[in-house]
Amino acid sequence: MGTLVCTIELDKVKGITVTVDNADANIVQTVTMDGTAITLKVAGPSDTSTVVQKADSIVVTVKDFKVDAQTITLLSKGTSEWTSQDTLKVTSTKDMSLTTQAKLTQTATQDASISSSAKVNVEATQALALKGLTASMEATGGEAKIEGLTLKAAGKTDTQVTGLNVKVAGQAALDLEAQGMANLKASGITSVSGALVKLG
Repeated sequence: MGTLVCTIELDKVKGITVTVDNADANIVQTVTMDGTAITLKVAGPSDTSTVVQKADSIVVTVKDFKVDAQTITLLSKGTSEWTSQDTLKVTSTKDMSLTTQAKLTQTATQDASISSSAKVNVEATQALALKGLTASMEATGGEAKIEGLTLKAAGKTDTQVTGLNVKVAGQAALDLEAQGMANLKASGITSVSGALVKLG
């Protein structure tokens, strides 16, 4: 590195300006204290970074910003906002939790996915609603179970239940009813039995 040119300017109106000029690397470092703000500026051949500190704010403008610490705690008493104009990635090598004392909203204008190499639990102490233009649920390796105090399945057009073996059982009563035509058909034996069987 060649010789640096260092200057200090004192002005009763503009304040203090400290400049370090590295002509060989085409880098100029400037510290300015004007009585209102402290400005740190590093200007290179193609990029410039600045830190402006005032009594009520600190603004960092830089192409690449990194924080390397053992622990990080962020606390705000007002509204907080984090916006990325490109991909935003949050990664933890251990447990991660997201907690709010009020409403939680997650919105995506395109596809959204939740995946886990282990279990995924979705739980609500009150109502839980899942809605989509189309919906599907599949268990690829075991039982798919839906259980509730009361269970209702309704289709506005067709409703189909299909399986290798299909069983419908009621512990107290079983009602099968059609507003129009009802068909009961089997390619093999059809059996109707009971203590009292009434047809017609």
